[in-house]
Amino acid sequence: MGRCQCVNKVDSKADLKGHAQSKPSLALLIVGDSAAAGVGVSTQKQALSGWLVESLSTNYCINWELKAKAGVNSTDLLSMLQRAKPNSEPTVDSKSTPPSILTSTHDFDTPLECRAFDVAVISIGVNDITGFTSLRKWRCNLKHIIEILKARFQCRFIVFTALPPMHEFPALPQPLRWVLGQKAKYLNAALLKLVNNYHGVNVLTLTLNPIDNSQSNNTHNYIAEDGFHPQVAGYQLWSNAVVKLVNEELDELVGKNSHVG
Repeated sequence: MGRCQCVNKVDSKADLKGHAQSKPSLALLIVGDSAAAGVGVSTQKQALSGWLVESLSTNYCINWELKAKAGVNSTDLLSMLQRAKPNSEPTVDSKSTPPSILTSTHDFDTPLECRAFDVAVISIGVNDITGFTSLRKWRCNLKHIIEILKARFQCRFIVFTALPPMHEFPALPQPLRWVLGQKAKYLNAALLKLVNNYHGVNVLTLTLNPIDNSQSNNTHNYIAEDGFHPQVAGYQLWSNAVVKLVNEELDELVGKNSHVG
């Protein structure tokens, strides 16, 4: 869990208070699997959470929480959300100046506290593919995840990241790569169909635009050395797409000059 302070440089306590009130607050929840956890890069600053906090803090005071773990599937994520406990967040000492970012995060297995989040960003599904979760179970899990996030966490906007093009993952041998790629397409289709039933829920499908002039082997530019997870450029691309969606959605929901949180 962390907070991004609203100010960069101030000359007095009055300036600090004025700057802090100049931006609307935004409560951000990032949940899911190893990609959400930042596997593939060496620090959270290079991962999805780091890029998101840095980008969104331009317009918002970010209060964020990361709950992610390698190997997590949709059943695990649903179970974690179901175990959420009442909010017991301590009161912040107004006399102390918080650091720009608090880098501590809650372990995935530690119960999440029930509190309101404006935005939830979800990375889930790859382990459902490798674990051969049925389409019926996948749809059921996603339905309950959405409904819990809306009911218990009051999420205004939920962003699911579509499953990546696993048929292009260099770490996977053929024909397994093709088989898992087909499974990813089926789960993505089910996800897209499901979110149409909900307001404020979106599926982000990433387009791997070239980061140089070469059109060949473009996926490799975004995948880490393990051939499976994103690298820095991949996480940045992902974050940029999420930020674009979030800004568009929140502008529509509350207006550019309104407080979000």
